[in-house]
Amino acid sequence: TLTRGDGGEGRQVVVRGLQGAFTRVRIDGIEGLTATGASDILGSTNRTRAFDFSVFASELFGGVTVRKTLAADVEEGSLGATVDLDTPRPFDHPGRRFAFNVQAQRNSLEGGVWPRVAALASQATGRWGWTVSAAWSKRALLEEGYEAVDVLPAGGQDGGFCTPAGYAPPTPANGYRGADALNCATGLPRTSDPAAYDAVFSRTDAWAPLTPGSGAYAPRLPRYRRSLTQYERLGVTASLQWRPDVATELGLDLLYGRFANVRYDNYIELLSNGRNALSGGKPFSSITAAQVETDGSWVYGRLNGADIRSEALRDKYATLFQQAVLSGSRRVGDRLKLEASAGINQSTLNEPERTTVDIDAPNVSGFAWDFRKNSNVPWLDFGVDVADPSVFRLDAGSDADGTIHGTWLGRRLVTRTRLATLKADATWAFNPWFSVKAGIEQRDNDWRNLEYAPLSAPVVLPPGVSLADVTRRIGGFGRGLPDVSISDWAAIDLDKLLAVYNIECGCSAVPGAELPAAPPPREIDERIGAAYVMAAFNWRSGDYGLRGNLGLRATTTHLNASGAATTSSAGAPQLSVAEAHHYADLLPSFNLRVELPHALVLRASAARVLARPEFLQLAPSVTINTTTQTLSVGNPGLDPIRADTLDLQAEWYFARDSLLSAGLFSKRIDSFVQNFTALLPFNTLGLPDYLLTGGGACSLGPGAGAPCPAQPDTLFSVTRTLNTRGGPIDGLEINYQQGLNFLPGRLRNIGVLFNYTHITSSVEYVTALDDPRTAADEGRTVRGDFPGMSRNALNLTVYYEKRGFSGRVSISQKSRAINAALGDVQGADFTFTDPATYVDASFAWRLGPHLRLSLEGANLTDQPVRFGKDTTRDDTLLYVHSGRTMTLGLNWRFN
Repeated sequence: TLTRGDGGEGRQVVVRGLQGAFTRVRIDGIEGLTATGASDILGSTNRTRAFDFSVFASELFGGVTVRKTLAADVEEGSLGATVDLDTPRPFDHPGRRFAFNVQAQRNSLEGGVWPRVAALASQATGRWGWTVSAAWSKRALLEEGYEAVDVLPAGGQDGGFCTPAGYAPPTPANGYRGADALNCATGLPRTSDPAAYDAVFSRTDAWAPLTPGSGAYAPRLPRYRRSLTQYERLGVTASLQWRPDVATELGLDLLYGRFANVRYDNYIELLSNGRNALSGGKPFSSITAAQVETDGSWVYGRLNGADIRSEALRDKYATLFQQAVLSGSRRVGDRLKLEASAGINQSTLNEPERTTVDIDAPNVSGFAWDFRKNSNVPWLDFGVDVADPSVFRLDAGSDADGTIHGTWLGRRLVTRTRLATLKADATWAFNPWFSVKAGIEQRDNDWRNLEYAPLSAPVVLPPGVSLADVTRRIGGFGRGLPDVSISDWAAIDLDKLLAVYNIECGCSAVPGAELPAAPPPREIDERIGAAYVMAAFNWRSGDYGLRGNLGLRATTTHLNASGAATTSSAGAPQLSVAEAHHYADLLPSFNLRVELPHALVLRASAARVLARPEFLQLAPSVTINTTTQTLSVGNPGLDPIRADTLDLQAEWYFARDSLLSAGLFSKRIDSFVQNFTALLPFNTLGLPDYLLTGGGACSLGPGAGAPCPAQPDTLFSVTRTLNTRGGPIDGLEINYQQGLNFLPGRLRNIGVLFNYTHITSSVEYVTALDDPRTAADEGRTVRGDFPGMSRNALNLTVYYEKRGFSGRVSISQKSRAINAALGDVQGADFTFTDPATYVDASFAWRLGPHLRLSLEGANLTDQPVRFGKDTTRDDTLLYVHSGRTMTLGLNWRFN
């Protein structure tokens, strides 16, 4: 099945429920890695080992092979499957051929019409052949929806909400920012309704039974959002083949791809729920109404003293992929075949601009969220007319306490992955049914990521420029979304703002715009060596056949990694770190195919497999955000995920173009790689306190100057990666394919393709680490499904083919999948992706011997994407939709 990316396009391949990170993709025989950007709606930048298919148009490839089981002559690195993509080669179709395809695409939500063009030319005669193909397209995608960013308890590390008058002890404490018995802060009266406040703070949960409000869960940044992305994709392939004689072949395959995007994200949100007292957040908001369900979901809340924010983000990024593969083979006599290949590819993601400018409406009375009518998309009452730019502010330090209203956030990064591969092997045929193959391989994988720490500065408009001069209206929001409260809101127009205050110039002429010195890059140098030997047999007698292989692959991995500790505090010193790691593996494999009478085939396979950790997990760097109190730590000492696999399958080819098969598979994972998040005090992490000070711009503890947003004893949400024990994955596959030519009349042209996979898994997740400073064992684990795995996946296609017409309708369905295990650290067990059903269709008419007309529809039901948190409460983290996409095309071929 496909993991759908922005706009419903297939982005990664999922095989047997294992997500793209566990599936190796090879292009013309060598592994392909593609770093890409992404809409924030469906995920962040892809810098993993997972191949991103959105970089290339499907027209560039002439074939695909999916290997669900491992053989010794196939590179290790896949826990799920190996997918081979082959670009067109001239001798695949000898002779001369040309093809040209033009399409027009329209999305129901975005509304524009966008072009797509592809062409191929090929000639293979005599000893030489060449092929050239190209594909180019432009499109725009609009996504709209709601997100909470997170769902957190009302009481906890951020200080809770402002207590009603007369409560002791008061929140905020008297004297803090003007707080007293009647005021939450200067100019903010304590208007919390005691009954509403008690409805929230009388609830506790088992994770913190002594903390009032730990059992009432509210959205952290409840917001509506719109994302508009403009894509341009170009791909070119070229292939040259030389066959001087029947025993010799030499080929050169070239591939170029460029995927460029500009994305505009706009949010209108409640900001104060995501801030603590130091940042002027929740403790200054009063609860005037509340309804909390028995399970703890805070489904309706109304606040005074709430801060509203309109965010405008523009992100420019482009992926450039280049690859060259030289391969050759030579038969020596009747028994020996020699093969060799050398390849190199490089994928570069360049993000020269990611700019966000916020405008704020502080201390608003009457903000509300309401999930009572719709649990997916709440009614948000912002308390002010958010379409009016005059209610917002973009100024620095105008408040008595120095609060900044409206900021600029920036990011710039370059990620590059370079892979060089050398392979050589020889096959010796002892007789027609038995041979031995042996080979060696060297892979050099270099990954480099240069990323400035999040840049931040206040924005001050020049004299004579008003906020209305640099804003625009986000209009027409909410088509296809139930129960949204607004259709318009004001937002910064980044082009207008940068024209008068170019915060993105990287220069000293604009206050706050000058870039700091480039941080140390994160780098990984991965050297993989492998050698294998494999015996293959192919015996047949009458209706019986026996085919298979038995092999052993030995592989070593040497890793050198370097990075730095970086912080969001501008001017803070950095720490450089470097580490090395080495491991070796023996990977046996066995594959057997038994052919029986009556077109029955039995298969059995067993193998030892591994999947290496992601580059970001391996980079020995520390990234600290002192404003949001988040921290991530890399771990170059990670071992790979290792597993033993077993496959059993029976196939019955009972008629022409027909198949019925059933299979069982099992994977026993004994070493797993887990991303782990926990709340920990900064001073327990072994990092120097000066990383919190912004190079002396703020103070730690009592002292001169403004206090730092985070102090040494501040709880940080720490994300780290560690090896844990895995668990079993077991599954059942059923596959049915048949042309229904036994039906009467026109029905005989109908055919059916159907497959179904059911998977059970039990992976051990670490949810709490043992504190070495204490005698007690605080370590805790929980078991859950493998991340990203749906227990049930179904694909059904019904097709019709007759006299130059073909049509098919496809349904793809996946059940809920776990995204992350949380372990009730803050009252939630898992985050997950909801079940989804996608319906696609395609039709084609042959208008002549060389001309074909096509009509395709993708995501015809406008299937939304929903992320949830906690399987008991099922709180909504994200709910978005992107519309239906229709494509009309004309194809011309000449052979």
